Amino acid sequence: FFFAINGLEINMSEKDKLLFALRNFEPTIELDALMVGPDVLEQVLREDPRCVYYISELSHYIRYFGRPRIVMNIKYTNTDVSRSDIHIISSGVEFQNLLSQYVGAYKKRLVFMIDGRVNVQEQYDKFSIVNAAFFPNFMGYSMTHMQSSMIHMPIYDFSLKYRIGRVKLEMMENEVDDAVEKIARMLFIPSMNAETKAFLAHNYLAYTIKYTQNENASNLERSYLQSAYGALINRKCVCQGYAEAFKRLMDYTGVPCDIVCGQIMESGEHHAWNIIRLNNGMENFHIDVTWDSQDFGVCYDYFGLRDTDLMDERTWNRRYNVRCNATRNLLMEGRRGIAKFRPQLLAKGVSLKILGI
Repeated sequence: FFFAINGLEINMSEKDKLLFALRNFEPTIELDALMVGPDVLEQVLREDPRCVYYISELSHYIRYFGRPRIVMNIKYTNTDVSRSDIHIISSGVEFQNLLSQYVGAYKKRLVFMIDGRVNVQEQYDKFSIVNAAFFPNFMGYSMTHMQSSMIHMPIYDFSLKYRIGRVKLEMMENEVDDAVEKIARMLFIPSMNAETKAFLAHNYLAYTIKYTQNENASNLERSYLQSAYGALINRKCVCQGYAEAFKRLMDYTGVPCDIVCGQIMESGEHHAWNIIRLNNGMENFHIDVTWDSQDFGVCYDYFGLRDTDLMDERTWNRRYNVRCNATRNLLMEGRRGIAKFRPQLLAKGVSLKILGI
């Protein structure tokens, strides 16, 4: 079987052909019966178990006219869910971290498969106890549980529910988008490198937001505190708000940025911060604006760190977050950019404090 990409022909085995067809939701797949074994489907699904999630019906037969062919007829479901949004976990900690990541980003659907032994209800109960204050807008979930006979990995499809409704969330999103655009126009210059943009966003948020954790706040107010809305509109939030606001600014200016949800070892408290990915993901850095935002101003203890800098004090899901092993000094690079663009930034009204001077 030959497959053409950009005019080049690539020889594919029957097994590769089946995997390619499944990933592209082809309803009818034909394989050379003399070139594959009876367990070819199981082999392919073990190689990429995510494909099982999409298969709702499957039948097959052998056609004996000429060279025998295995003909598979497949019906697919949930094809709107990206393969990258189907997660494979093997521990309760991974499940809790994954749920923290999705709830923190207000995502409404979480699909995962379990490769190991994980009591989902037990781990969800633990998550609820620990995160009652951390994610106050989160109400709960409804769940569909599937089990395929083709692989021994249960599949869970969670629908996540929140207290703030769709209309209110949309209004909040519009306000946040407007704020991000206004801030970005003030802070960033098109020719500015990513290191300098990250430095300015870090300083701006650290100076303009007050860390606030009001135990007596209503559920709605707590929802504000752990969101970009609290950070950019109300100027008050917890760590999740800082991390979301930083990501919004980085996303706006084209710097790849992730939110990391982990735990502080000493206290066991959940915490959120960011990773920026530079040079096509070859150089990645941790940035924790929350812990660099102090009453006396901004510090840089948690700007541009490596994994090894944090491993003694924090845990996070390193399976789903990129490794941060870059050797460059991100802080020095950011300051070098400030020196270059200082006159233009001052002319735009950026204060010396935000410039780190």
